[in-house]
Amino acid sequence: MAEQKKDDKKAVKAPTPLKRHKQDAKKNLANRMWKSKIHTARSSFALAKDETEKKSLLNTLYGLLDKAAKNGIFKKNKVSRLKSRLSAK
Repeated sequence: MAEQKKDDKKAVKAPTPLKRHKQDAKKNLANRMWKSKIHTARSSFALAKDETEKKSLLNTLYGLLDKAAKNGIFKKNKVSRLKSRLSAK
C-alpha cells in the first residue's frame, strides 16, 4: 500500500511548474536573441575602420544596450560599463 502511494505522487505533476518551464524557455530564447544582436553589433563595431561608420555603429549599439537594460536582459551597471569601455575605443 505504501508503494502505491509513492508512485501516485511521482506520476502527477501540477500544471504550475509546467507553465513556468514554458515561460522560462520562451524568455530564454528572447534573451539569447537580444544577446546575439548585441554581440554581432559589437563585432561589427570592432571591425569598422572608418570614423563615421564607427560613430553610427556606436549609436546603434548604445540603443541596443539601453533597450536590453530596459527589458531586464542586462543590469543597468553592466550596460554603463560596456558603454564606457566602447567609448574608450
